[in-house]
Amino acid sequence: MTEKPGTPLDPEVDRAPRALVTTVIVLLVALLGVVSYLGYLMVAEPRYTSPGQIEIDAAKAAVRESPRDPGALLELAYAYQKAERFEDALDRYDEALSIVPVETAALYNKGVIYLETDREDEAEEALWAVLEINDEHVLAARTLGEYYAQRGHYKSLLEAVRPAAVANESSADLQYLMGLAYENLGREDWAEARYRLALKHYPDMQEARDGLERLGVTP
Repeated sequence: MTEKPGTPLDPEVDRAPRALVTTVIVLLVALLGVVSYLGYLMVAEPRYTSPGQIEIDAAKAAVRESPRDPGALLELAYAYQKAERFEDALDRYDEALSIVPVETAALYNKGVIYLETDREDEAEEALWAVLEINDEHVLAARTLGEYYAQRGHYKSLLEAVRPAAVANESSADLQYLMGLAYENLGREDWAEARYRLALKHYPDMQEARDGLERLGVTP
């Protein structure tokens, strides 16, 4: 008996579906392999999904090559700091300071970490250590000045900020902090001069404008 074309036994008709099925199976297997590998990266290798881990790994490798290089230690410490691994960051900053005791970057960043973790006494100590090494350090002066301003310690604010403000006239933030201290210590004329200096370098600084308005003068 002769089979009619188009029946399931016709080799010309049956060949194409088998090939298609094989292709689909191969694609499914490949897709499952990709999904499994991604799962491996996310579960078995969490470093690939942790923020900043690649930067940390690179910095750790640099420290392994040069364990006494303060620059490498600072890079690793800062990578930890950005990842909010604060204790690891503090340990690396301390290592850098054991090599270079006057390393202001390490001291300043320790102060920032202490502020972020509500260790205020240690923050104050670290930031003052920076200013004892370099009293014109803008970041340390501003951070310490803002700390004292929030607490109403205006004499301490002046002491912390004045040298950096004098050396960096174009820093509107420092000039404003000086003005705020003078205003609250009863030196309104000096406060006005500092607020105006802040506005000279940052015309849109609303805090300085508010200061002048409190003094009853036109911004």
